[in-house]
Amino acid sequence: MFKQLLILFISLESVYCVCLDPNEKELSGICFHYVKQKMTFEDAKHWCHYENPVTPSNLAYVPTQFAANFLASYARSAFGVSDGSFWIGLSRAHNWDQWTWDTGLLLDGWSNFDSQHNKNYVAEQISNGKWITLDDSEKHYLACSYDPTNPPTFPPIVPSTLSQSTTARITTTAQPTTTVRTKNAQGLLT
Repeated sequence: MFKQLLILFISLESVYCVCLDPNEKELSGICFHYVKQKMTFEDAKHWCHYENPVTPSNLAYVPTQFAANFLASYARSAFGVSDGSFWIGLSRAHNWDQWTWDTGLLLDGWSNFDSQHNKNYVAEQISNGKWITLDDSEKHYLACSYDPTNPPTFPPIVPSTLSQSTTARITTTAQPTTTVRTKNAQGLLT
């Protein structure tokens, strides 16, 4: 009987899976895409927004403790490690600012921080699902998330203006001159 229920559950999960990629994990209508490549926070955010081959997405939105545990449990197999951490989409511009999700929502109602949170970028620990704050320059794996019924959209990337050295070439043009010649007393031109 248990075996039949398990087969039914697996069958229903595959039928009702709403994710655009069968390798993604779905929880409460949100699809999670794990990226086994280490990047800085800003590079990870850019990857989710613009380079995710499935669809534009955000760095992972983790609205509940259950979602944090879910992400950590799948991260173990996705990244092939049992410790370490991966970027989620929570950050703030300065220590005095509010925590904001990559979706634009403010962190509200619950917190999953492991200990001190004096840095501005958040990663989730694979071993226990708790959040830690890190510097943007650190490189970690990442998880993206999106709602398959309404994936996010992002403005096009505007190429940055690179400083270009300009070489000026100065040329001078001879001004027309008028030469006046006169004849001297001997009749010679001078």
